[in-house]
Amino acid sequence: MYYAATTKSDTTKHCVGAATASSVTGPYTPVGSTALICPLAQGGAIDAAGFYDNGKRYIVYKVDGSSIGHGGPCNNDVAPYVPTPLILQPVGSDGVTLQGSATTILNHNGASDQGNLEAPSFTKVGSTYVLFFSSGCFTGSQYTVSYATSTSITGGYKRAASPLFATGVNGLSAPGGADIFRDGKHMLFHANSGGGRALYTAVVTISGTKVTV
Repeated sequence: MYYAATTKSDTTKHCVGAATASSVTGPYTPVGSTALICPLAQGGAIDAAGFYDNGKRYIVYKVDGSSIGHGGPCNNDVAPYVPTPLILQPVGSDGVTLQGSATTILNHNGASDQGNLEAPSFTKVGSTYVLFFSSGCFTGSQYTVSYATSTSITGGYKRAASPLFATGVNGLSAPGGADIFRDGKHMLFHANSGGGRALYTAVVTISGTKVTV
């Protein structure tokens, strides 16, 4: 299990840790005495997810530049925009031993993304890797579930022309935080509901570089 937590040295930022258990229901024990991924100078790290592909394991996560941004709804929609790259890190078969170099696979496009990308989740259908992610700020109507595709896990990733889910699509408001199941079909995400957020499900179809609901 991967998780994000604040650090003792800087409680304004998060780092990614890992914990293991002999049963999926736990109890889980943290791995090691330090964070697994912790780029504090760049804002820390959050939103880690694992991905298994052809015998290899990876962690994909967000470098949380929003934590050191210059303002706006989610603290990074005021220029100069701080990078919030989505990073791919190879790990060993144990899922926690970092191997090789990390790769930046996508970053925000400035004002059009409100200076923010987050919540990466991978799947692969045929020879196409599909990276789902959110852009914008979850407190506002510009939050979306979008995707990008590549024929190589390390990129380059090409963003779809429009989000998969956005405010107004299927009656949704500020959808985001999608997680795609390994079958490449079943998805969970959250969106506004009443005075809070609710969990939604969707079944998607991936055909080449196109994702539809």
